[in-house]
Amino acid sequence: MNKLTHFLEIFCFLALLTSCQDEQRRGFVEPPRDYTAQRAVDNDSLISFMKRWSYNHEDYADAANKDKRVSFTIDSLKPENNKIPIYDRVQEISLRVKDADDVYHDHTAYVLPLREGVGTSPTVADSVFITYKGMLLNQTKFDERTSPIWFESLSVVKGFGALMPYIKKATTPTVNTDGTYSFSGFGSAAVFMPSALGYYETRRSGIPAYSPLIFAVDLYTYNTTDHDGDSVPTHLEDVDGDGYFDDDTDSDGVPNYRDVDDDNDNILTRDEYDENNDGTPDDTDNDGTPDYLDKD
Repeated sequence: MNKLTHFLEIFCFLALLTSCQDEQRRGFVEPPRDYTAQRAVDNDSLISFMKRWSYNHEDYADAANKDKRVSFTIDSLKPENNKIPIYDRVQEISLRVKDADDVYHDHTAYVLPLREGVGTSPTVADSVFITYKGMLLNQTKFDERTSPIWFESLSVVKGFGALMPYIKKATTPTVNTDGTYSFSGFGSAAVFMPSALGYYETRRSGIPAYSPLIFAVDLYTYNTTDHDGDSVPTHLEDVDGDGYFDDDTDSDGVPNYRDVDDDNDNILTRDEYDENNDGTPDDTDNDGTPDYLDKD
């Protein structure tokens, strides 16, 4: 009887081992963690980090660097460094995250102003011309772009795009003799975000699952986007204001910001949005719903 029991134990162990190996081969991923619990863990990690570290603020304040890109660097809070904790300089912003069941969860990110720009700021939906640096809380750099590149804010992680309204662009660029551009007075800022505003349970190259992220961004210029060319700027196509551009007024499977006829009344949105050009969406029947979203 003892031999039989021992044999069954070995058999069960081998079966479990084989199952685990099969799951690994299939790329098994643990189910997403509870948002509320992970939010608390991430927020504690972010606050602890920001209270224990400073950054190279003197490089951003140096007049000699006014029109130069500065690489964001974490610095020690040793007394001889005469530094201020990052936490003492940040601004809290609240963002909503929608899970797979369309349930909203509020999360807090922290914006750190680095250098004041001279121009205006983009919206969360605009196309931006930027340089940036991405880091983990262990100060490992996972990405950096030292030459400006265009990004659509809606194509990046939520916390990254949410930073854009807190940075001001440069003056009109100067075209150099070699065809390159020079920017004067561009703004810079950093965001410290929980994992839910980044990649959450998804692993990326150099980024473990459930990693809070740091992004430092320099904004040179931007373009206001109108993805479908319907004369409604994309940032106004978030009709319910939940921070997601998935509104689909006519339920045709195409979100408004990609739909040239948002209410499916066979009149193009651009032809009924603001015909009198007064800057206010037309509402012919005064029912509180703009014409371009009102099939009636």
